[in-house]
Amino acid sequence: MAKAKRVPRVGTDIDFDKGGKQVSYLRVPNSRNESGWGTLLMPIAVVKNGRGPTILFSGGNHGDEYEGPVALLKLIRSLRARDIAGRVIIIPGLNFPALMAGKRLSPIDGRNMNRTFPGDRNGTITQVIADYVYSEILPMVDAVYDLHSGGYSMFMMPSVMVHYLPNKKQMTDTVEAMKAFRAPVGLVIEELDTEGMLDTAVEAMGKIFVGAELGGGAVLTPETVAITETGIRNVLRHFGMMKGKPETPEWRGRRESRVMETPDMSCFTMAMDGGLYEPFVELRDEVKKGQPLGQIHFPDAPERAPLVMRAKTAGMLYCRRAPGRVETGDTLAVLAKPTSRW
Repeated sequence: MAKAKRVPRVGTDIDFDKGGKQVSYLRVPNSRNESGWGTLLMPIAVVKNGRGPTILFSGGNHGDEYEGPVALLKLIRSLRARDIAGRVIIIPGLNFPALMAGKRLSPIDGRNMNRTFPGDRNGTITQVIADYVYSEILPMVDAVYDLHSGGYSMFMMPSVMVHYLPNKKQMTDTVEAMKAFRAPVGLVIEELDTEGMLDTAVEAMGKIFVGAELGGGAVLTPETVAITETGIRNVLRHFGMMKGKPETPEWRGRRESRVMETPDMSCFTMAMDGGLYEPFVELRDEVKKGQPLGQIHFPDAPERAPLVMRAKTAGMLYCRRAPGRVETGDTLAVLAKPTSRW
């Protein structure tokens, strides 16, 4: 007996093979107390013209990260089919409930979209969205650019990042796709945890995945939005989908694009106690091994000496904690090291 065709729970009137520009919604079941037949309408756009690669741009994987959604909403309005060769799929709010709530996690089921892949057709709403993206959209794409920022909890140098991959050709193609964005930093990173990430799902398919961290503090700046928009155009040019020369955007008065790496966990500094964190260094500062990065004060013990947090390795401060209040285990700083391997 033939195996029954898998029917996704998420619906849409988008025809992914149709030429031209389509802007519509994914219809995600969202039955709840207030609406028994409720549906989450999650925006999606597809722009297609002739033959060429298929690129997925996604933002709002975490709902408190705004550069991606803003740049992708602007792209939806401005991009015309005649501007490209190939197909561009745009999802400005991958975890749409979280984006609309301004929260990192979904307010509906409390799940982190970027720890949910490959999803579950019969799971909670975040799992259902992840399942649809994994089973219906990822198989048709050649590359994914998932646009993040530091959100509420971190300030980050505008950057694009990739992982260390065992397949040499996939690694080479991915690094070139990372460089094409021309962010101030291109980072090859050893993640703290990759289970359930969109990154991991795409990489396991043998496809190109590039993540981005384009700002932080849950705020937008003219510079970080410009870096995001310029990077998107650079990517389309890199894949031969759009005409024009790549541009290197300006950040803090400088135009540069450096490849760096965080090769191991010594690059990460975690809070060893809770309190108020006073940073001593700022983004892009060079740090020596053993140098104080900041100190934690204890408002409930005014005579207690602050706990000084020191760098476990040398490097450039790539990321630092945004809120002053910290708890044990919070990431306070991430250092990046220069590399010439790629």
